[in-house]
Amino acid sequence: MNEIWQALNREAGISAEHLAIGVTALGKANYAQQAYYSQAFFALTIGFERSAKLAMVVDHSLEHNGVFPSYQMIREYGHNVKDLLGKVDEIAARRGLSAAEDRLPRTSIHDGITNVLSDFASNMTRYYNLDLITRDPRVIKHVDPIRAWYEKVIIPVLTAHYPKSARGRHQYNASLISQILGSDAKLLYHAETGDLLDSVYEASMQTAITDYAKPYVRMYVMQIARFFSSLFSELENAAHRCQLEVIPELSEFFAIFNNSDEYFRQRRSWSIY
Repeated sequence: MNEIWQALNREAGISAEHLAIGVTALGKANYAQQAYYSQAFFALTIGFERSAKLAMVVDHSLEHNGVFPSYQMIREYGHNVKDLLGKVDEIAARRGLSAAEDRLPRTSIHDGITNVLSDFASNMTRYYNLDLITRDPRVIKHVDPIRAWYEKVIIPVLTAHYPKSARGRHQYNASLISQILGSDAKLLYHAETGDLLDSVYEASMQTAITDYAKPYVRMYVMQIARFFSSLFSELENAAHRCQLEVIPELSEFFAIFNNSDEYFRQRRSWSIY
């Protein structure tokens, strides 16, 4: 259990727990508590970036008789989550992982997730609010990350999974709440898109549709995490075959992500501990 073994072990724990923190925060986020979106983006970008770089480091050691890459090589990988995930999927392909559940999922919704997180991780939108306040000219080229998440992830999820029956039920409930509260309620919120929410009906509908989307959004994010569970299992097996004892049981940290889509939708709070 030398210092390299310990460092790999710690890094796996950091990476996996940040993924768990991120999906838990997504389940709490809404138009009235938008800081949870940013908490999720910070945690997910850290989790996916570090998981990818950890996989690359381990794969490099397996391909070079136990020799790990230099720190310059790791830094050259950058922070682009989408590119990092693509590189790691190449490792999975090279190592013979062919089943769909063992590879990086690549639907348009997954692409939306990785695009938004890549912009955030690469500092294009991480400081969007401060950039807007200080009139950074680069801000005009980018969209608020919360709005981008809503448009590129939540809306496509609703398009795929939100039936007319559920929408009708939500509209009825929102109308009923609006009638009960009437003119007694005063609202001043902004939706994830930045649009003003100043009526009980609009706020109720916004709550209903985002709450409906949350389990599916979580599922799509966790499908990417599940890919890492499969990959680390394979890297771990390869290390055993090579008798590379410096590689710990990394897959144990990602075992919680090796679950069904239904489980992803049902479980709200996540932690590897």
